Amino acid sequence: MDRLESAWQAARHALQLIGDGVISVDPWWLAAGVLLHLLHQLVRSRGWFHIIRASYPDATELRARDVTRAYLAGVGLNGVVPARGGDLAKLYLIRRRAPRTRWSTLLATFVPETLFESALGVVLIVWACSQGLLPVPAKPWEFTSVDVSLVVTHPFSSAAVAAVAGAGVVLLVRMLRPRARPLLARLRLGLTILKRPRDYLLGVVTWQALARAIRLGSLACFLAAFALPVTLATVVLVMAAQSGTRIIPLAPASAGLRIAMLAYGFVELTGEAVDITRITAFSFGVGAVLYVTAFAISVAILGREFRTASPRRILERLRERPAEALAGEPAASG
Repeated sequence: MDRLESAWQAARHALQLIGDGVISVDPWWLAAGVLLHLLHQLVRSRGWFHIIRASYPDATELRARDVTRAYLAGVGLNGVVPARGGDLAKLYLIRRRAPRTRWSTLLATFVPETLFESALGVVLIVWACSQGLLPVPAKPWEFTSVDVSLVVTHPFSSAAVAAVAGAGVVLLVRMLRPRARPLLARLRLGLTILKRPRDYLLGVVTWQALARAIRLGSLACFLAAFALPVTLATVVLVMAAQSGTRIIPLAPASAGLRIAMLAYGFVELTGEAVDITRITAFSFGVGAVLYVTAFAISVAILGREFRTASPRRILERLRERPAEALAGEPAASG
């Protein structure tokens, strides 16, 4: 509910700026941006399909469009359900189409699926830092200090606590080892495609790279819709602010700092001052449009899957099978 309220407040603020005539938006560029954003998600989901099929080559009943529907349904729910609960919906829909798959193996497929995206996010952060667009400490004394006085003044008690904690970890590992081996085997199965670099490059990286290129086009359309400067550098700046900054903890993750980053970055990259109200409307307005679109698509997919239009009933159905993952998986192989 907090996320919904926050999204609603942000959307209302952006709509108020637009409604008051402070900001004008080109609906055609906005619609083009939304369509390209959806195309970017469709293309990216193809990589996840290849990852799953590499782990389960015999699951011929699982089609690419099934994975795409599961992906889109999960993306829409991730904006509402905390702790990326939409990812469970993705796995649930995959298992409905391919019952022989396992929760743990499917969960492990998220690692190769996000590997390229994470690496690209780091590249974006490095680029932003090289351009001086992130508030990274430049001098040693600007880093946060750590208080170690307790360890220094009480070395024996600190050593005792560390010894007890270490013994507890060793004991826990020994107790869980018999159960951990089958689980680790299933998790490794989800990483199968990483053992085939060529398949990973052609089946995953190429699709995700193409998806990122399409997303650049989507962001360019959104910038044009809000009459913001459209250059390759400003589009990359927006991509860095929206996605790359979520990876590195030092990066500005809050909406306010992200807006400040865009406001400063536009001046640095274009040499022209940009109205902060226009940047605010752009940041909140695009986020609200994409959020509403993704959620509507998610509800439509899940409603068709469960033959109901009730969001409450959909959530009830989604809770039924994820509980199976927590209680334990069946003894089927693979």
